[in-house]
Amino acid sequence: MDLFIPEQVNLYDEMRKMAKRHPNSVIIEDLSGTLTYEKFLLAVNVLSRKIKVMTSHETRVGLYLPNVTGTVIALFALFKNEQDPCILNFSMGAETIVDCLETASLRTVITSREFIKVANLYSVVDEMEKIVRVIYLEDLRDQLTLGQKLGGLAESKLPISKKRKQGHVILFTSGTETKPKGVMLTHRNIYANIKQAVSTVDLTEKDRIFNPLPLFHSFGLTVGAVLPFITNIKSFLYPSPLHYKEIPKMIGQDKSTIFVATNTFFKNYAKFASREDLKTLRIVVAGAEKLTKDVKDLYEREFGVTLLQGYGTTETSPIVSLNTPTHHKEGSVGKLIPLMEYKLEKIEGIDHGGVLLLKGPNVMKGYLIHGKGFVPCGEWYNTGDIADVDEDGYLYIISRLKRFAKIAGEMISLNKLEEMALACYQQSGFYAVSIPDPKKGEKIILFTTHSDLSDKPLRKYIKEQKVSSLYIPSKIEPIDEVPILGSGKVNYRELEVRAKAMFS
Repeated sequence: MDLFIPEQVNLYDEMRKMAKRHPNSVIIEDLSGTLTYEKFLLAVNVLSRKIKVMTSHETRVGLYLPNVTGTVIALFALFKNEQDPCILNFSMGAETIVDCLETASLRTVITSREFIKVANLYSVVDEMEKIVRVIYLEDLRDQLTLGQKLGGLAESKLPISKKRKQGHVILFTSGTETKPKGVMLTHRNIYANIKQAVSTVDLTEKDRIFNPLPLFHSFGLTVGAVLPFITNIKSFLYPSPLHYKEIPKMIGQDKSTIFVATNTFFKNYAKFASREDLKTLRIVVAGAEKLTKDVKDLYEREFGVTLLQGYGTTETSPIVSLNTPTHHKEGSVGKLIPLMEYKLEKIEGIDHGGVLLLKGPNVMKGYLIHGKGFVPCGEWYNTGDIADVDEDGYLYIISRLKRFAKIAGEMISLNKLEEMALACYQQSGFYAVSIPDPKKGEKIILFTTHSDLSDKPLRKYIKEQKVSSLYIPSKIEPIDEVPILGSGKVNYRELEVRAKAMFS
């Protein structure tokens, strides 16, 4: 496809171009109010001057902030300063946050007093302050000088005097297996992904994005916080995706047309949503985890909404493939977006598909590794996902490579077991993990949110499907609530810890 991505991009410069074209367009909103392009640009220009004084000679600055307009202002202020924002995941514990600070060699973190108070994160801030300086947005605003205000105003009115160099945004992996890695996305990576997405999905300036995903989530960053300013599409930022009762109502009030969440989140929103709340939605994408049939059917039946499955990773800024209203196939995650290439590497013991490797302008520059520094990505990015592609070019994610158990020498897909449990019991809420077993190498524990569930129907169903009896779990264990990560994915690591504790 003929889609041009310039080699050098600064996202502040791209935002400013659009602000000059549409100064009076309302471009961003949160629970505190709205901002036009003109007012947003002014806020960025003023705040950037204060941040520059406070963080002189610092290449990277941490952001520990909720999903509100002030966070996006700080983000673009750092872009303007040619500094790299390192977006910290506030759902992580203090120890993991400290690992992130060390990984990125940070000296300063910007947060908010109100946020720390409401979220009760004082203990995390105490730990951060042992190795970095913590400064507060409220203090930055209160300490603005007249000169900084006038200088920011003048910058907003005058033509751009220089073209800024390309910078990076650093996001952090969950750190469930090792210390978190810093994913280094260039401005070009993010810009390219926006252009790739816009060329795939029919978006217009009349669309309205509802974004409850925090900026430490790559989709929340790219689609919820940057894409609006590049495309003149208004975004509503909601502070938490966990407000299941409030979010459907807010979508209805905003008359949002675009909404993205995870299967787990969609399942919970459905408990409180009405058809009236969701009637303006026209593009609704499920990502980050597999969309289950019962959730998809529920939205079509109860709300008249079609959930379209997509696929992405933090390392790809994040979008890799999308089903669209006009081009979709059941069970797939859509076709690869333009300018992306793929190849599949065969894995011994897995008959269909292979490990998915990707190449394209949206693929990260590389990782920051704790204690090692920067490690470049290389020509191909290994997703760690087992995938297949059909004759029409639709991509299917079979499982994470790490989501296989090796039992008696056979590779058993934990995702497939979850799907068989769903088909057997006609309801979702099943989560399979594997733990070491002295006899067979590994064994499977199947957690479920349904109590008093007999394993006899599942044993019978697995035999009827004529698949290996090794798929039969060693135990079905009820849990009151499934643990989830801040990104909305199931926290399988926590379930593994619980499973091991059961047999210790």
